Amino acid sequence: MLLKLQYASDLHLEFPANKEFLKQHPLQPVADVLVLAGDIVPFAEMNKHRDFFSYVADHFETTYWLPGNHEYYYFDIAEKSGVLNEKIRSNVCLVNNTTVVNGKAKFIFSTLWSKISPGHQWQIERSLNDFHLIKHKGFRFSAEQYNQLHEESLTFIQNEFKTVNDEKVAVFTHHCPTFLNYPVQYKGDVLNEAFAVELHDLIEPSGTACWVYGHHHNNTSEFSIGNTQIITNQLGYVQQNEHRLFETNKYLEI
Repeated sequence: MLLKLQYASDLHLEFPANKEFLKQHPLQPVADVLVLAGDIVPFAEMNKHRDFFSYVADHFETTYWLPGNHEYYYFDIAEKSGVLNEKIRSNVCLVNNTTVVNGKAKFIFSTLWSKISPGHQWQIERSLNDFHLIKHKGFRFSAEQYNQLHEESLTFIQNEFKTVNDEKVAVFTHHCPTFLNYPVQYKGDVLNEAFAVELHDLIEPSGTACWVYGHHHNNTSEFSIGNTQIITNQLGYVQQNEHRLFETNKYLEI
């Protein structure tokens, strides 16, 4: 029997236009399990969005919320990173570098911070809000710490792939796991290293059924690496009309 998994990312509830859009067009429950693949709401503002978490708790049997980068804005990342499996509601879990087994399906969750090369470090740190709005142990978040988080994410996913038996595997990350079919308008942009990392050689032989990602606010059409479907469903910034291809009822079967 196939399991239905509903998925969405980049809801950015901290922006009034996004919050209003989701009030007018709430997520339509078409599956028992909902995965929110990052940039849902900053941890610092969670109390302002209790209505959203109550809604998903009431309408889905289980919701898994994977943090993106924006969750850590105005927050100290050292307080809530690494391995996470924390209940926000009785049936809503904040997850990172964590695996959940559901029957014959295995869900692998990781923010998958990307990797910043030394040659682009200065420009990315200067240009990206991550390095101005996130703290690490009270100090400025740096590219070195960002890359350390990348290594932790990647090692976690690699280790989980080694333990797969006959389960169907679905991977959920916030950052994009490949530059294949990457939005053309960003071609050559130095900041791309903070949005995606090339994992083609990890994905192709893995036998993973699907990999859901978010982060770059473009709902790129579904494509495959080997037998793995690479899929996304991002709301993006409503104010900038990035929401046009977002679906409130998008799901996959595994």
